[in-house]
Amino acid sequence: MKIGLLSVGTEILLGDTINTNLSKLGSELYNSGNTLTHEVTVSDIEDEIIAGFNFLYTFCDVVITCGGLGPTEDDITREVISKHLNIELELDESHVEFMKKRWQARGLMMPETNMKQAYLPKNSIKLNNTQGTAPGTLIESDNKKIFILPGPPREFIPMVQDEIVPLLIETSNEKPKNYQFVLFYNQAESSLAQSINKFKPEGIDIAYLASKGIIKLRYDKNTISNDDEQLFIDTLRDVFSDDIIAYENIDISKILLDLLIEKELTISFVESVTGGELSSRFTKNPGASKILKGSSITYTNDAKKLLTDEEVDYKNWPELTEVLSENALNHYSTDLNLSILGEAGPITSSKYGIGDIFITISNKEKSVSTKHKINGNRQEIIERSVNKAFWELIKFLKNLY
Repeated sequence: MKIGLLSVGTEILLGDTINTNLSKLGSELYNSGNTLTHEVTVSDIEDEIIAGFNFLYTFCDVVITCGGLGPTEDDITREVISKHLNIELELDESHVEFMKKRWQARGLMMPETNMKQAYLPKNSIKLNNTQGTAPGTLIESDNKKIFILPGPPREFIPMVQDEIVPLLIETSNEKPKNYQFVLFYNQAESSLAQSINKFKPEGIDIAYLASKGIIKLRYDKNTISNDDEQLFIDTLRDVFSDDIIAYENIDISKILLDLLIEKELTISFVESVTGGELSSRFTKNPGASKILKGSSITYTNDAKKLLTDEEVDYKNWPELTEVLSENALNHYSTDLNLSILGEAGPITSSKYGIGDIFITISNKEKSVSTKHKINGNRQEIIERSVNKAFWELIKFLKNLY
């Protein structure tokens, strides 16, 4: 089953709004055993909406639209698609009453402009919107399903979960994808693929996704036998034992957290180059508060002095990371500390080059310091440095505990 998303909104194309509906829809469909195959984003212009819709209507069995169901004059998605399919719009009196009550509950009178949200395509199925006043619509035409949904994520996502996914599961006759993931670090995508090509099972549906130093290998379990899959995994483990992070689609920060919970260890961070990104990524995971006792963002030398009780050469970053890590270990009374310094650019502020990153990990017995060269622009260097820090911690834990 081919499923396409038509995102309507000039604000997306201008960069004013990030299209989070796309990633969330893809995730929801994947979790239900389906796959989003196409996506088109268009502006709030009739001809553009028709062009995008026609493309998806031609190639997809299911077309989902988001955006353009509001009460203002630039919200025209439902009107344009209905007109294009030669379907009349009918006023849903019950929905008018529903909207009026919503406004009255706020002590306000409903503006006349909201009436347009109650005009639905004839013979369509109204989809309940629990978070807003714009109902969704399901149109069935030429054995295709067209879901017209509002754009705000807080309205769009619940309707995907409550209306679209259950219907697709119920009506699909195809065998759903059953994806398995293997996550790698310290590997280049091309060389990893070249190595795996030597022993991958014939006919396997396999793909690679590289992101900030991490490579996700994804394959469809339905395309190989159980025996071939087991042999494939065993070979991956033998060949890349030092570089495999996990055998599931999971963030590296969650892998680290699970490992720390398993070993009943606490941790603290001292960040400079990453500016809090390290702590932010880690604390996005439920349960992080049991493990992370504290974090310091020491962006200036004055801030670093708060964690250095001895004479330190602040221009010698390898030495400085060691001192910061050892002192922060005592300051926060944690089992582990990781301190990270470096240059993200675009202009260097030290004798070190752009992308030079220094990491020290300490426990009560020893410290391990490493230097890394990370390429990319400022944001990429920061994000890659965070992943590198997590990876170094995972290796430290596996080697010492």
